[in-house]
Amino acid sequence: MPAAADTDPPDYLTPMKAQEMWKVADGTGITVAVVDSGFKEVPGVRSESVLPGVSVMSPPAGKPDTKYSPHDDYDGHGTTMTAAIVGDGTGGAPKGLAPGAKIMPVRTSLGTTMAFAAGGEGAEGIRYAADHGAKIINLSWGDYYAFDRLKAAIQYAQSKGSLVFAALGNEGEGNNATNLMALVPGVIGVGAIDEAGMPLKLSSHGPETDLAAYGSKARIRCEENTGWCVADGGTSYATALASASAALVWSAHPDWTASQVARVLIQTAGAPTDGVKRNDYIGYGVIRPRKVLIDREGTPGAPDVDPLAVAPAKTPAPSTSQKTAAAPVEAAAAAAEPGLPWGWLALGAVVAAILGLGTTTVIVKRRYR
Repeated sequence: MPAAADTDPPDYLTPMKAQEMWKVADGTGITVAVVDSGFKEVPGVRSESVLPGVSVMSPPAGKPDTKYSPHDDYDGHGTTMTAAIVGDGTGGAPKGLAPGAKIMPVRTSLGTTMAFAAGGEGAEGIRYAADHGAKIINLSWGDYYAFDRLKAAIQYAQSKGSLVFAALGNEGEGNNATNLMALVPGVIGVGAIDEAGMPLKLSSHGPETDLAAYGSKARIRCEENTGWCVADGGTSYATALASASAALVWSAHPDWTASQVARVLIQTAGAPTDGVKRNDYIGYGVIRPRKVLIDREGTPGAPDVDPLAVAPAKTPAPSTSQKTAAAPVEAAAAAAEPGLPWGWLALGAVVAAILGLGTTTVIVKRRYR
């Protein structure tokens, strides 16, 4: 990957009107739990933006007393998600979309040789986040084996008032496997778009897709968390931007519930350009928090009604052996505002996550870029 100094990624904050939004709200008062690979103190992320957090990493066999710090990160995935939300833009880092928010790092074994344990650890981490004040929970990874535990943990967090975002995955050019966590009712499944506002080719898609955000070239931590580089951010980065967007809206309307925040984000999203209400590539559309904060659009509605509950029940995308040819990406069109260089950041090969490949018996470790 080229160094950040060699390549400038697209500026997605300007078309989002971030500077104008920050005059209304910058995420202050909102805690976003990043359940991921941890957080390493690096140039570009101020220490005051990151809470102590917790590590739920399992100790190695024979060393049950081993402790891990949440403020460490072997591969940089969690650090990148943190910077996408609250980074200060210095030292090669991205400028965060919700710079006033607080990040609660919840460190799992993602990005380590023990990544197979991350699903169960993540379930524990989700519960911790909900019990310790996280309004928003960011899940930029997926796991197949521990889905039942993860689903129960997510539902527990929702009962505590948390809003959960889950990356769809980066299998769009492969078998299109999608993140099972996006199937849980109330979870916002996030796809990715490119600089032109079109669905990012690598972005997984299906009925689980609810919203989309920029996931193309962005500033991410290089392999092994050695510095800032420029590479595709994928649905991981897009999910971080969706979480940051929710933090902005919730900061401006602290009396709203998770359902109300989700509802206005769905109502104000840049819908598919072909006139349909939603499609499997960008869901209800590209997330646009400025429509809520600057244009004052969106109706929060009932505080305890899931805005996605009226939609058809989510079902997994068909397996590789069952699915028909996907519709052309062009027909799945993206943002409703032509000309805006929506280039949502996709995160480059950094998180080891265990995903099931359709109905086959082969399981491989995947990293959400």
